[in-house]
This record gives sequence, C-alpha cells and structure tokens, in this order.
Amino acid sequence: MKEFLKELFEYNYQTNRELCERFKSYNYQLDTELCRLANHILNAQQVWISRINQIKSQVKPWDEFPIESFSQRNENLNIEVKKMLENRDAEEVIVYQNFAGDRFEKKLLDILMHLINHSTYHRGQIAMLMRKAGMEPISSDYIHFK
Repeated sequence: MKEFLKELFEYNYQTNRELCERFKSYNYQLDTELCRLANHILNAQQVWISRINQIKSQVKPWDEFPIESFSQRNENLNIEVKKMLENRDAEEVIVYQNFAGDRFEKKLLDILMHLINHSTYHRGQIAMLMRKAGMEPISSDYIHFK
C-alpha cells in the first residue's frame, strides 16, 4: 500500500509541476478564480499535513498566495509528503480538529486518498477555466502520468 501511495503522490506532485509550467507559459496572466483554485490545492495539502503532524496549520484553505510561488510551494509540500509516507503507517488513526473545532478520527490512508481526489477535482476545475479563457490546459489524468 505504501508504494501505491508514493506513486499517487508522485503523480500529484508531477501534475502540479506541469500545471506550474503551463502557468509560466502564460506569464502568470491568469484569472483570479484560477489562481484561487490553484492555491487552494496546495493550501489543503498543507492543512492536512499539519493535522497529520498534530501542529496548527499556518494556512487556511482559501488563503491567497502569489501564483508565482506555486512551484516552490509544491516542491516544499512534496518533501513533507515524502517524509510522511516514509515514517507513518497508512493504517494509523489521526485525531484532528477542523477549523470549526470539531474533533475527528480518520485513518491516514483515508486522509491521503482524500488529498489526491481533492487535488484532481480542482485541477479539473482549473482546466475548465483555462479552456473558457482560451488557454490550453494540461493533461492531468492519472493514465497520462502512467
């Protein structure tokens, strides 16, 4: 299972890298909502990593960052995820609180699968917005990665 999770997060990381390259190709001249969604993908990942590590998150899901920081943030999060995948058991139960203060207990595996699905969902929205703006989105399907 651990190897599969590593592969999924490599897909997530590489797809975000391709997305950043596409953003650069348009000189970061991107719609506000597109930037908002791109940041949200990384913010959510940071929030969940913080919850898993039992530390208070320094970001909230919809915080705004310059889109030019997307690449470096993706790199930093990739390092964090790799450490976590090396050192944690997928069956470990993570106890955390959401932003409303509600307490939850979920398996690490379920949280990680949520993160992959969440990122894929929002990259689909980004692709739609890019097409609507006359831009060419990346091919972000998992099968493309494979």
